[in-house]
Amino acid sequence: MKHLNKDARIKVFNKWWWMYVVLTAVVLTAVTLLGRGLDENGRYRMVLYLSIAELIILRLYKYSLKDIRDDYNWYNELPCYLCNQSTIICIIASIIKDNTLMAYCVSVGTLGAVLAFVMPDSYNRDQLVFSKQAYGFYGYHGLLIVTCLSFYTLGLYIPKISDCLWPAIWTFILAVIAHIVNYILRKTGLNKKSNYVFTWYPDNIILEKMWKLLPVKLLYMLPVMPIFAAFSAVLFGLLSLLNH
Repeated sequence: MKHLNKDARIKVFNKWWWMYVVLTAVVLTAVTLLGRGLDENGRYRMVLYLSIAELIILRLYKYSLKDIRDDYNWYNELPCYLCNQSTIICIIASIIKDNTLMAYCVSVGTLGAVLAFVMPDSYNRDQLVFSKQAYGFYGYHGLLIVTCLSFYTLGLYIPKISDCLWPAIWTFILAVIAHIVNYILRKTGLNKKSNYVFTWYPDNIILEKMWKLLPVKLLYMLPVMPIFAAFSAVLFGLLSLLNH
């Protein structure tokens, strides 16, 4: 067996990136197959356990950042990003079995995690493969994709096109809440660089293009709503076809 290169780095679409993508698909397939022999309550419990494991991994990852980043600030690791919020919503959805929340998880949760893979923020670009940050970032977002899609693959939620509107609306509402948190943390000096959900300034290619069109904090993200709605419609349409 060849010696593993400790200096190997993950770059979008390179072999190490695909390793995490394939691993995510394998775990989703395994969860789906394991859930086939369970009754409905058992499948909901399975998603709940996945969600809890995902939350634990997220918090361990966030805690480990204090040893990785020189600019670590505890206030910048609050669960205010859309992916973090989706983790919490997955837990609630698997307990109360609400279709609207499950629709949010399958659409927004999945999209948020996929975007994290395809367009990682500046901290997670060109990351060492065998590092805490890579395990935390790609491992967490991979498990988020598995958990969100498990609502569908385990037959707990059948997507409908009519369910696409509310996830888009809630996405913007959560962004507004995150912006208020950003404002408070910045104005109080608790975290002068707070930028939850990137409402203060952009940090990936798509958001940078929106900023050029409308350089106004938070409002520049208005096009996100139709983008999320369109993605949800396409995803739900495909999943509905697969369900027949």
